[in-house]
Amino acid sequence: MKTYSIEIITLSDSNSDSFLIKLLGDVKNKYILIDGGLRGNGKKSLEIVSDVFNNNEVIDLVILTHVDLDHVNGLLSIFESDIVTSENIGGVLFNVPHSEIEINAVKEKASQCGYKEGNKLLELILKKNINIFKAVSGSSYHIDNDVSIEIIAPTQSALDIDHFNWRNTNIGHDESEDYNKESLLKEKHVEDTKPQNVSSIVCLISFDSKVMLFTGDSVPSQILNAVKEPRAVNFFKIPHHGSKYNITSELLEKFPSPLYLIPGNRASYPNFYTIALLDEKAPCSQVYVPKGSWVHADRYKDRINLSFISYEAGSRILL
Repeated sequence: MKTYSIEIITLSDSNSDSFLIKLLGDVKNKYILIDGGLRGNGKKSLEIVSDVFNNNEVIDLVILTHVDLDHVNGLLSIFESDIVTSENIGGVLFNVPHSEIEINAVKEKASQCGYKEGNKLLELILKKNINIFKAVSGSSYHIDNDVSIEIIAPTQSALDIDHFNWRNTNIGHDESEDYNKESLLKEKHVEDTKPQNVSSIVCLISFDSKVMLFTGDSVPSQILNAVKEPRAVNFFKIPHHGSKYNITSELLEKFPSPLYLIPGNRASYPNFYTIALLDEKAPCSQVYVPKGSWVHADRYKDRINLSFISYEAGSRILL
């Protein structure tokens, strides 16, 4: 007898976001695909998505949190495939910087607007006649009567920022820096200002009395703005690969959880500061981090009071 009702399938083991959520039902299963990772991730993801379709099941909803390459390119690989149709994709949550008139122009191939990769994905979605929906703070989306998706961010004002005038932020820790929890916790927080990240879709997905928080690459101010009271969640995907510019103690306090996932395994991801905050605010919690991340090194085991679990493409997290 199964003791879980949700499977979170990681579709990437790199420094990128891509997850397939399988919601187990008595009559039928439901699926939500969140981001696609890098293009190389999309090839592996397509195999897993194909298995869903081969079982005569559908992806009920696809959520593209924002158009950074490590989120959108894998979706391009998936949507370019002939197996993806309006019959097996229920809809896409995708905040494009286009007016309705501009979207119609793309549909008619009269013009193109926005970022190259995001615009290409938009064209594929429209060509396949798949429904596309906007997601802003305060809106919600439902799949049948038992799945609720509450949009926490972005605000409309964040979406209105000119997506062409964004600046790069220097994310990462100095590789010569050593992990020292006490000194790290004294650092003054500086928030990420990159418009694509600020305008990321953030959602709370509820099913079978369980709640999952998916944050894209969003920032604390956007998320905290929308939720006034603390809300415990069963699963918390840490924003932006564990960047110190996208996490605060207030955010961790607002959404306490026993289980976290950080899709970061470069030398600088997740940042030392982020791990120090988790160690302080959620000690002994389980934290899924891709294989190859520095957090799995033996030299940190006695210095960090967290249970790190390595994952790769195709790993399953059960709730």
